[in-house]
Amino acid sequence: MTSFNYGYAMGDLPGDRRIVTPPMLGDKISLTLGQTSTFVFLGTKAEILEWFRTVGPSKTVQAILFYDRPGPALDLVFDLFVVPNPDLTWAQYYQSFYRSDPTLERYRLEIRPEQPKIDAELEPLYRTYAKSGVCLGDMATELDTKWSQPAAKSYWEMAKEMFYEREDAQDHAQEVAEATKRQDEQKRSVELNDIVVGAPVESRP
Repeated sequence: MTSFNYGYAMGDLPGDRRIVTPPMLGDKISLTLGQTSTFVFLGTKAEILEWFRTVGPSKTVQAILFYDRPGPALDLVFDLFVVPNPDLTWAQYYQSFYRSDPTLERYRLEIRPEQPKIDAELEPLYRTYAKSGVCLGDMATELDTKWSQPAAKSYWEMAKEMFYEREDAQDHAQEVAEATKRQDEQKRSVELNDIVVGAPVESRP
């Protein structure tokens, strides 16, 4: 079983933000280009689509530039990303390379105002566009159809890429730390030599 969650993504790093679930989610989900720029769903495809079909008909998403004054409406982007499942056993992880299990595959659906420069840097598994003010209940069928199509990369290919990227980042951080340590040791060695060389020599009577 996976833990289904939804809410506003709060933080500075895309894809690595904590989710704040509104205690009372209204009928209109408002998004801006500021802090509340992304609404997120975490879970399996079935869990996300079930929410859209049952709760979504009473919810609309509106993207605006400013809260305090009128501005042009923005289009919406629905990006589906792979999320590694930390609850997998070793047997389930091994079997996943040979057989897909939708009940174990976790995803992150991000709904954001369209920003072409930022969107171009992201690589979701699937991307869908919609107009501001769309009803989430109406999006269920469209998303289900989109997600049923073959993706450019499989779930587990993207999950492995994320795993290896994290390993590469850790290796790089360790290399930088070791290089910095060597530089500090060399600097201390030079400073110590300067002190020894610069020490006055006592003259014997």
